[in-house]
Amino acid sequence: MAFNDVKINYDQSMFHIRSHRFLVFAAAIQFACVLSGACAAQVDHSQIEAQVQTQVEAHFRAAQQAQQQGQLDDAIAEYQQVLRLQPRLPEVYANLGLVYYAHGEFEHSAKAFAAADKLRPGMRAVSLWLGIDEVRLNHPALGVTYLREAIRLDPKEKLAQSWLGTALWDAGQMDAALIQLRKAAVQFPDDPDLLFALAEAYGKAAKQQTEQLLDESSGTSLSDMIYGAIYAEERDWTKAEGHLHRAIERDPHSLDARLQLAVVYFDQADLPAAQAQLDRALEQSPQSAAALALSGELLLLTQNQAEGLSRIAHATEIDRSEALDALGLPVEKSVDRKEADAGLVALCHDAAEKLEAGASPGPARPVALAALYALAGDEEAALRNYRQIAPARPSPSPSANLLAQAMTSLHQHSYDPAEELFLRWLAAHPQDRDARYHLALMRRQVSLVQMARLLAVAPDSYHVHQLLGQLYVSREEDAKALIEYQAVAATHPNLPGIHFWLGHLYWAHGDADRALAELTRELELDPDHPEANGELGAVLVAEERAAEAIPHLEFAIRSKPDLWPAYAQLGRAYAMQKDYPRAEAILRRSLAHDTDAASHYQLAMVLRAEGKTDQAAQLFAQVRAIKTEKTASPNSDSPDRETKQ
Repeated sequence: MAFNDVKINYDQSMFHIRSHRFLVFAAAIQFACVLSGACAAQVDHSQIEAQVQTQVEAHFRAAQQAQQQGQLDDAIAEYQQVLRLQPRLPEVYANLGLVYYAHGEFEHSAKAFAAADKLRPGMRAVSLWLGIDEVRLNHPALGVTYLREAIRLDPKEKLAQSWLGTALWDAGQMDAALIQLRKAAVQFPDDPDLLFALAEAYGKAAKQQTEQLLDESSGTSLSDMIYGAIYAEERDWTKAEGHLHRAIERDPHSLDARLQLAVVYFDQADLPAAQAQLDRALEQSPQSAAALALSGELLLLTQNQAEGLSRIAHATEIDRSEALDALGLPVEKSVDRKEADAGLVALCHDAAEKLEAGASPGPARPVALAALYALAGDEEAALRNYRQIAPARPSPSPSANLLAQAMTSLHQHSYDPAEELFLRWLAAHPQDRDARYHLALMRRQVSLVQMARLLAVAPDSYHVHQLLGQLYVSREEDAKALIEYQAVAATHPNLPGIHFWLGHLYWAHGDADRALAELTRELELDPDHPEANGELGAVLVAEERAAEAIPHLEFAIRSKPDLWPAYAQLGRAYAMQKDYPRAEAILRRSLAHDTDAASHYQLAMVLRAEGKTDQAAQLFAQVRAIKTEKTASPNSDSPDRETKQ
């Protein structure tokens, strides 16, 4: 098989795609034996060349056989013998690089591929695997260079397309990474690996952006709106309402907060409370298409059909895309759809039946019916009526500002142009937190849509279980998440990332023994996993094994400086060893990012142990303030939750 003709089989973890099938590249071996002048006068050159060639061919065949059989140490030894006899064969260096990669020796692998590249530049597979090695060695910027070269040499190389997304992400170019993965998914639309990579990357981007906004907006209306959305997604209605009420107190002009609160009441079938919020929203903004559309839907549910249709018609005249989006249209396939309140479903069906039976033709009728069926969870009926809605008017003219265009595309669920427009707007207005929040919400929705597509394309794929596990973790449905990750581990026990999540879930429920076993297994598969090191360190700290925990926690922070929960654990470990200066130093580094007050609390304990009682008291007061900000219910007995988005 020629080196450049190799077809690569691959597997994937996180949104890395990793090879587990190790290839053998045949070399057209030509030998040149250069001897010293003294020897040359005394030997038969052709005889020596023949002997050397025979030895090289024997070692090469032995190396190929060992490589194909997975006997990696033997393959390495045989390829090294070939190179000692003939050091200028690029294919041999390439094969050696693959074997080292299979062995997990990425530095040796990179050196071998670099030698092949130097001897024969422009070998596509060498650029590919050298790029992957550099990403694995935490040199993502260099990996980007090689992977782009691999794609230039072969634009159809799926492995390079996906790993380029990973390299860009690891290099801190999140937006570029998402664009790259999206391009790859367009090129390979039904590929489960890329659909998984795209869904996971967009989910991670949404979560990361949301956490950044919470960091920056603490104490503001936006912070409460974000927490309100998080708790509403988890159906923790009391906390959702508390945050949204406080968002309105902090910014009485926040139309988004009022509409979000109305939807929270809507979802609980508390129609009077929803009506009150919508009335206030319309007093504040009479031309809000979203408020008019929602109030029209509510009127239909309370049997005021004529006024309900009138408001929906008016809403679609003002801004068709915003009105339809507020009504949940068009309905998208999603794995995150929750069952509606039974009483609300009954009201929807009753209103829809009366609307279908009545003589009320007009453009608002199919909109109203589609909205009612969507709210009731009847996707087929919703789609049937949605298809009867009159065609859309032309989109906003290019003269509309980028943000307006972005919001229109978002309302229309045209996510690709919406993302591009948001990024262009934010390039000129990086401090626009509202735009950043809408971009994060959009990316969360893209993740869910891609998950649904993956489920349709490959329903039996282990990737489906991975993504469902992540979804359930985000919704704190840990029992369901555990079942999904156990299903993956049963079929792919050596897949990196899975044992981390199993360990995380076991530890979340206090099962230290299973958590230790799973996290240890994860680090056997991927010793450089920052989160696994951090979580294992946390378990060891809780077990009062500080000396064992510290190396794992130090590695976690060194390899991922923004892994903020690890700082609190490392500070606690140092404190357990009474190394208070070091504990204080590490804890102070994370205070600005301490959304759950863990580092503040640990630092307060350290300061108290050092006799700095006044400083400790100030920190304890800050702990209470952070807890209050997060829960929005100072007297609530509910446990605090970590941010999930």
